[in-house]
Amino acid sequence: MHVVRFAEAPPYTAPGHIDMAMARLQGREAGPSSDLWIGVSVIAPGGGTTLSSSPLEKMYVALDGTLHVSDGEDEVALGKWDSCRFAGGEDRMLTNRSGSPVTVLLVMPLSADERQRGL
Repeated sequence: MHVVRFAEAPPYTAPGHIDMAMARLQGREAGPSSDLWIGVSVIAPGGGTTLSSSPLEKMYVALDGTLHVSDGEDEVALGKWDSCRFAGGEDRMLTNRSGSPVTVLLVMPLSADERQRGL
């Protein structure tokens, strides 16, 4: 068993993420994982990500507030406990259009290299 207290979850940054505070809850620098990692983001009003893609699948769960997600063609508002999956290679953009912070859970696989190294 590996426990990460939220107060001790390591922060991280990512390119194209604007006005977001992010912490790793499990996996990578937060501890061992054979297949995936979990992070949480608090997106300030007006914040979000640029439209971009990665080769890895991403799953988002809106924990608090309203999160707007887009694939560059369609946009959907996610409310509390709603979720969205973006396939590997699919464009994605997250936006907080509200006047309050939005809290989002991210679940993402480790890369093949990370899995092979046993991170």
